[in-house]
Amino acid sequence: MISRSDQFSPNLERGTEELRSKHHVEIEPIDYRGLMRRARVTDQTALDALFLRSVITAPQHCAGDCLLEVIVRSGGTARSSDPSSVSFGSLRDAEKAMSSRIMVASGAYRALKRAGEDASKVTLSVVSNNHLVKGNLLLCLRLGLDELVRYFGTYGVKDPRGGGR
Repeated sequence: MISRSDQFSPNLERGTEELRSKHHVEIEPIDYRGLMRRARVTDQTALDALFLRSVITAPQHCAGDCLLEVIVRSGGTARSSDPSSVSFGSLRDAEKAMSSRIMVASGAYRALKRAGEDASKVTLSVVSNNHLVKGNLLLCLRLGLDELVRYFGTYGVKDPRGGGR
């Protein structure tokens, strides 16, 4: 939640009132002294929402973000709905680049496959399609994310919120 003093600070990009009413917005320092700060939306994706509710761990959340980055780099999905923010190069380079773009994600997909078919499907659904899951599907998601934690090496990531969550 944004405090009253932060709301009127000239050094802070706060976002719109509508954004703050629909999402959880946290203030974080930009520089090492903490003089410049910004507001960051922390519950943009389904993974973020699950992490905020402590359903998944920090290493699992980070591994899911790594998978999303790999999918975006491979051309599987766009991170943004704004077409000007996503560039995949020129059409002339597309033929040469297609095979290397596909290979970007192959290692992550193989790692996810080791978790099983259901875990792979659920994990990809949550990460790339932003679906929220409940009940038994959470176990599949955790299995898939645990395999990605091993693949991406995010097991040492700490929860930035502290408090032993």
